[in-house]
Amino acid sequence: MTVRIKKLGALCLIGALTACTGLAGDPNGLQSPDGPGTSGGTGTPSGPGAGNSSNGGGTSVGAGGGTATTPATLNLDGSPLYYRVIRLTNDQWSNSVQSILALAEPTTLAANFQAAVSGNNDFNNNEALLDLDTRTWPDFQAASEALADQVTASDAVLAKVYSGKDAAGFISTLGRRAYRRTLTSAEQATYLTLFNSGSTALSGSRSAFAKGASLVIRAMLQSPYFLYRTELGAGGQPLSSFEIAAKLSLWLRNSTPNDALLDSAAAASSSLSTPDGAAAIAKTMLDEPTAAPVMRKFHGQLLHLDLFSGITKSGVANFNVAIAPELTESSYLFFDKIFTSGKGVKDIFLSTTGFVGPNMAAVYGGSVTAPASGYSEQDLGPNRVGYFTQLPYLMYWARNGQPDSIHRGVTLNMDVLCATLGPPAIAVPMLPARVAGETNRTLVDKTTSGCGQLCHNAMINPIGFAFEHYDAMGQYRTTEKDIAGADLPIDSSGTYTFTDGKQTYDGAPALMQAMANGQQAHACYAKKLASYGLQRDIIPADMPLVTDLAKASVSSGSVKQVIVELVKQDAFRTRFGGAQ
Repeated sequence: MTVRIKKLGALCLIGALTACTGLAGDPNGLQSPDGPGTSGGTGTPSGPGAGNSSNGGGTSVGAGGGTATTPATLNLDGSPLYYRVIRLTNDQWSNSVQSILALAEPTTLAANFQAAVSGNNDFNNNEALLDLDTRTWPDFQAASEALADQVTASDAVLAKVYSGKDAAGFISTLGRRAYRRTLTSAEQATYLTLFNSGSTALSGSRSAFAKGASLVIRAMLQSPYFLYRTELGAGGQPLSSFEIAAKLSLWLRNSTPNDALLDSAAAASSSLSTPDGAAAIAKTMLDEPTAAPVMRKFHGQLLHLDLFSGITKSGVANFNVAIAPELTESSYLFFDKIFTSGKGVKDIFLSTTGFVGPNMAAVYGGSVTAPASGYSEQDLGPNRVGYFTQLPYLMYWARNGQPDSIHRGVTLNMDVLCATLGPPAIAVPMLPARVAGETNRTLVDKTTSGCGQLCHNAMINPIGFAFEHYDAMGQYRTTEKDIAGADLPIDSSGTYTFTDGKQTYDGAPALMQAMANGQQAHACYAKKLASYGLQRDIIPADMPLVTDLAKASVSSGSVKQVIVELVKQDAFRTRFGGAQ
């Protein structure tokens, strides 16, 4: 299968940052007058929300003569393929073979498989990234052969997969697990022929049953019916109960359906065939231990949390490189708690508690104390409202020793608000050195003033400036010092036009309140979650779906309930979209 990847959606944004600041892909200070050293990664987050202006709600001419798109609608720029078959991710493959073959431990064979790279898609489980080519096929082929040899090494080991000794029973049992449905009579017959061939033709000291089983396992694990999740019905028609079972299990358990779920799918009047029945099973899955790691991956990719573990700074007071892994893990723990405790989007913005590692406590200061080991959840004080006022986000998005207002504004616009950022208006120099009496905000405003009223002055800067009270280490400050060491007042006020209206705020806590209580952040989260669950890009035709999910987010205050609402939707339960 060959998959065409659409053009990188972030090119427009990267061009805008380069033209307006000279800092595209350089939140690290390498081009900064503050000197060498890095405090961030070497790239700007990309994805369907990364700056294509084709789906915005109108245009406005900026000060620099360019045209930028207003944030009147969510950015729903994407190119869904609507594949009828979607290859398992490497994790899904590993978990599935463990379940199918009753392995005591997860297999490590997938560790060397080629990994999907998200690129211009928000998540690495997107349909466009899960192709099978001459590079990936040998991985699956070799792994199937190794696993077949492993579980048929002796009759005792094979008995854990199937306790009987009849070939037909082995084939039907294993086949249903691997294909995630009942085998057809033709498939059963084909595999029986293969089994008989293996039992007589293969050499070695194993029993005839083990030899036949080995050949069948090899074949089943290389079958497209195992390697791909299918949606084979006609367009607009409901998925089969087996397809729903597979879709739910591979998403929320990250593994193939177990025997109990397959039994439910096989029932004459399967509950999976109704929205409420599928939703009830999803609710059960969401409370199982396997759901939390799934959502950990979602939040990690949504907000690029793994980047934080690579943070470095040069010559910045109080920075200790040992804090880097704590920034990533404390972030994951925060979002784990949001999900497992039944909380939601509002809590992401309004929580005043966070997880603290041993090296983070001293930077937070105040009443925050270092845990004896591991991490502890603590109240972070009135100046820490929501995740984005915590150390990981603020420390990473900094220009070495100075706060990075531009990238703080960009990432929140893209990842949290799904706002459409327009193309650059004109080219201006990179951020110059500050002069006496000049604040960080003044410097950024002065440098980006010619970039167009919307791109920087109405969208990026107003969001980024709300965090001016937090320095490059994420520490709260009431004043900032200029290059001469003089204390200067901080202006963290701003005005931003959200999809449901204009809001004026003073400081990050007030901005977090506005986001939590407005519609746009909920709709953006809904869009991203739908993209992850459906494994495809979300486009303007999906706006009714996004609206329903956003309503569920606002009313229930629970990520779990948003997922349940998605499962009930036609977009999840029917053959949706194109004819491929």
